[in-house]
Amino acid sequence: MALQSTGSVLDSLGQAREEARVGPADARAYEVSAGEYVQIEDLQGCQVSDFLAFHRSRPGVGISTTVTRALVDGLFPVPGQCFYDGEGNALLELVEDTVGRHDTFGIACNRESYEALGVPDHVNCTDNFNRELAAYGYAPRRFWEPINFFYNTKIGPDGRIIEIEPALSKAGDYVLMRALTDLVVASSACPDDITPTNGGNPTDIMVRVYAAYGSQANSIT
Repeated sequence: MALQSTGSVLDSLGQAREEARVGPADARAYEVSAGEYVQIEDLQGCQVSDFLAFHRSRPGVGISTTVTRALVDGLFPVPGQCFYDGEGNALLELVEDTVGRHDTFGIACNRESYEALGVPDHVNCTDNFNRELAAYGYAPRRFWEPINFFYNTKIGPDGRIIEIEPALSKAGDYVLMRALTDLVVASSACPDDITPTNGGNPTDIMVRVYAAYGSQANSIT
């Protein structure tokens, strides 16, 4: 069942300040200031998107999926709840969510994960994040721990194995978050065409950043 706040905050924000269409072999890193909103939209449906967020003033200190799960008492926040860093500081508030199905247990797909599936050198979110975040002074990482938006995963009947099924998001579904501090963030459109995650057909996502009262749209570079 989709979860959404009463009314639509998105409708009141006006035109996006910045926006970028992110293809399934790509990712984007960008800045969001305190009070601004960031929207991640699945344009064609059944497409997942990894999301990273870090304090702009404290490079490398970002969302902790473990602390977030503990503080929201669930697998992921619902509208009105927040994403937290490892010290329990709220970074973003989840404002609207038209899907209500995400994952906070996985890591971004990487070379090793595709090698294990017999597809070496497959384009992956980790390499894309490393490239994009280098411009902000971030050293490359072997693994990134993102919020996995729109992922349809669950714990199997044995209580141990995480099972993957095609994303439940439909064309136009989105999450909308409000930044509670100045952030460096990054979004990917996952290129996984091996597992059921994207229904075998990776497509694009749209990223938009809104000022509190809207402003002229520009391209994220």
